[in-house]
Amino acid sequence: MGRPLRILQTEFPYHLTCRTNNRTFRFHQRQFTKLFFRAVVQSTKKYNLLVHHIVLMNNHYHIIATATEKNLHRAMQYINSRVAVRYNKLTGRSGHLWGDRYKSCIVSTDEYYTACVRYIYRNPIEAGMVDDLKDYPDSSLQFLAFGRKVEVILTPDHLVIRFKRNNHKLREYFRLLVLDEQTPIPDTMVQKELRGLFFGPADFIQQMQRTHLGM
Repeated sequence: MGRPLRILQTEFPYHLTCRTNNRTFRFHQRQFTKLFFRAVVQSTKKYNLLVHHIVLMNNHYHIIATATEKNLHRAMQYINSRVAVRYNKLTGRSGHLWGDRYKSCIVSTDEYYTACVRYIYRNPIEAGMVDDLKDYPDSSLQFLAFGRKVEVILTPDHLVIRFKRNNHKLREYFRLLVLDEQTPIPDTMVQKELRGLFFGPADFIQQMQRTHLGM
């Protein structure tokens, strides 16, 4: 299998994800989740990566972020390699921690972006890990919906900025977003489409294909 195509751009946000080798549960202890979030923070500072939303699951992660420079591949390599080295050192193991290289998908900044945010935050419920998302600590939803401290540096996106400093309305919005059953773009569709290079309406995908693939 060849390496996945990397499109480096700074105009639109990315959905980023990576799974552990054999999908084995690795991030089930607090010391491991802490080292992951620490690596993300270090990468944001080193490569000026703007993280908007993040969820760490037991065997994979989801990040929605915007690159300010065309260095996303370096930022992600830094996160994955740093986590792998420190994880192996803590556990006394050797070998690959991650099953494959990270996957990236460029997302339009409209209702498709909102659907992507909703999808990653609902992952713990869909995986049967919790019944209530307020009980899942390893997610930036803890800050956005419940006002709790999180271990990452978040850069507000357009979903957050529009509320300015009205924290009550901000939290209400995100709580309703993840609970609303009447979503215009089903989570199953989001999950499927995020496996591609682009996620958005047809005209957005055509624009991205022309710009980045010469189609």
